[in-house]
Amino acid sequence: MRSITPASGIVAIEYLASTEGTQFDSVTISADLVSTVDSDSKKYLNKGVVLARATSTASGLVGPYDPTATDGRQLSYQIVGVNDTFADLSNGNVEAGVLIAGTVKESKITMGSAVGALPPTYKELLRNSKLDIRFN
Repeated sequence: MRSITPASGIVAIEYLASTEGTQFDSVTISADLVSTVDSDSKKYLNKGVVLARATSTASGLVGPYDPTATDGRQLSYQIVGVNDTFADLSNGNVEAGVLIAGTVKESKITMGSAVGALPPTYKELLRNSKLDIRFN
């Protein structure tokens, strides 16, 4: 994995409430599925963003969960966890860590258009047979 440095003017979000009981997995974030850019027009994805698998790509790439997407990222069972890597995608796809079990600060989580104060239905999607995300 290449070295990641924070983009100018962007601070990496610290979303974990505790490291106790955390479990992580590895995914590849698709640069094509991320639209966030900083003041220098560099593409990035911050920590704390809920990620989902895009079924429209045969390679199993992930991007931010989006309930309005049509590529698979809108499906609750495609959610893979919470992004744990400040990912600079300016030069393409990035391998990243994803939290699959642990306690997070709800105010620092982004899921679709919800930032913090997630609706109860969203919280339920992050506690299932694959994920054990708890909120503080």
